[in-house]
Amino acid sequence: MHLTRNKQEKCIMARIRRQNKLYQKNFTLKQYRTWKAAETAAQKWVKKILPSLPPAIPIKGRMTKRNTSGVVGVRLIESVRKKNGKQYHDWRWIAFWTGCPYSGGIGWSVNKYGDEPAFVRAYLARMLSTIDRARIEREFTRIRGLNKLQKILDRKLIEVV
Repeated sequence: MHLTRNKQEKCIMARIRRQNKLYQKNFTLKQYRTWKAAETAAQKWVKKILPSLPPAIPIKGRMTKRNTSGVVGVRLIESVRKKNGKQYHDWRWIAFWTGCPYSGGIGWSVNKYGDEPAFVRAYLARMLSTIDRARIEREFTRIRGLNKLQKILDRKLIEVV
């Protein structure tokens, strides 16, 4: 862990990322003569430096630049349905997480619920890690009209037009 054998550069690269900052040191074959010696030195460096570094940001809930909705585990998707030769566009807010029983996640149609209510339901499903729609509806009803609902909507970065 934290070590990469870079054959092209003939070195062991020790890399640790904490709080979006990279800590790195290279251990070259020229300096250590063998891969094993370079790897051992790199492991010692990692063991020495780890306690002095800030704690790692957990992967669960980590916001990345690929996230467009504003909430980790919530995305907006468009599906096109065909009926009687006509195409209907259906936007849905989908919640997903590791271990979700539904492989594609659980979603709410913007056509049926509206953009903001569908987003909030997806957010609640993600935060509660549940597919129990009755539980999600109870929570949605509980927070309706409260500041908590507005705080959830403040996180929303995109909307269906």
